[in-house]
Amino acid sequence: TTKPLHREAMKSPAARHTAITNLFSGGPARGIVNRVMRELGPVCDQAPAFPLATNAIAPLRAAGEAAGTGDFSPLWSGQNASGCREIPAGKLVEELAG
Repeated sequence: TTKPLHREAMKSPAARHTAITNLFSGGPARGIVNRVMRELGPVCDQAPAFPLATNAIAPLRAAGEAAGTGDFSPLWSGQNASGCREIPAGKLVEELAG
């Protein structure tokens, strides 16, 4: 399940801009470019190694999300979010199995 903030980001024009980042987990993963990725660079040598990065950014993430912004949240996404659609997980499993 994704949080509403993440779902809204996936539907926004920002979803057209993704990059590989190590800021949120310490390992490479693709996400929607947000404030922390713009300010520190998506891949930063100073980011803690996996799995320590998650705890390091947690206070900023919590404060941002409490304020209603994904500026410090991992907004994981593939390269092309335009094909995404919002459906329940069970329905997705049925479609994939069918």
